Amino acid sequence: MALQLIDLGSEIEYVDVRAERVPYSFTTRLAGLTFGFTIKYNERGGFYTVDLRNNRGDVLVFGDPIRYGRALFNSVEDERFPEPAIIPFCLTGEDIDTVTVDNFGTSVRLYLHEREVVSWLSG
Repeated sequence: MALQLIDLGSEIEYVDVRAERVPYSFTTRLAGLTFGFTIKYNERGGFYTVDLRNNRGDVLVFGDPIRYGRALFNSVEDERFPEPAIIPFCLTGEDIDTVTVDNFGTSVRLYLHEREVVSWLSG
């Protein structure tokens, strides 16, 4: 699956995370649908997690680790999940390979990527 950043004019879209407020919940619209996110920090493991809810409040994913360069919800996605891929990434040119307390929500953001649908059936 190839991914490309969603670039609307000169702005690249991302899910805005206020890491200083963690743990906290918020809602956002993605591809016309509203989703609820809860961001938490695992002190023992030293990593962030995210829970995802649909617009009815049903939990779709609980405790998905936020890993640099890996799409959120990648292992369990289906038609109930956000259409754009959401990938923690840094676009500042800094040499970053891990989501940390110091960079999450600032230089590392949850960028939206277009999904290229690949057909496994050929004509």
